[in-house]
Amino acid sequence: MNLGQMMMVIGAIVMLGVLILNTNSTIYQTNDIMYTSEFGVTAISLSTSLVEEAMGKMFDKVVADSNAAALIDSTLLTLPGSLGPDASENESYRGSVAGTKDFDDFDDFNNLKICYHSDVPADVDATPGYLQVTVPGIRAKYYVTCAVTYVNPPNLDVPYAVRQTWHKKITVTVTSPSATGVTGKPDTLAYPAIMSYWN
Repeated sequence: MNLGQMMMVIGAIVMLGVLILNTNSTIYQTNDIMYTSEFGVTAISLSTSLVEEAMGKMFDKVVADSNAAALIDSTLLTLPGSLGPDASENESYRGSVAGTKDFDDFDDFNNLKICYHSDVPADVDATPGYLQVTVPGIRAKYYVTCAVTYVNPPNLDVPYAVRQTWHKKITVTVTSPSATGVTGKPDTLAYPAIMSYWN
């Protein structure tokens, strides 16, 4: 083999190495994009369904009771520090705790925590305070939290803890440990929605 042939063989090996490295990089980027897209679609689906479920409930328990005075006096609404499931009404999300009934008003979703996971036994999560929901075929764990606050126009981004208003904001936050962003931390989706009561 002469020098020219040897140089062509070395050049071919270098080109093959570059091609393999580019292929591996492309596969890695494609997988990363696929997981990020899957997280986005699933997170939006989970948060949208929770917001729609909350929006289907009454604005407040006193409004649900049809108390005529509460329909025109916002000070009779649930206090800002008492937003969440009503202990006196023995409520839990979708009646998930034995002997309880489902949420009946919007602010019952405050402090709700759910872990969605697959039906693989290893995916069951023992994170305290999270309701475990099995979803066959889901490919990652998703941690969903809800926060409900009063808000007051014109600034609907700031919780209004001074008094009750006719506007409540729910923020559903979804994270997944398997979906990491460019910072290396789990991606998070925050999905806000506002429910107002007009009398």
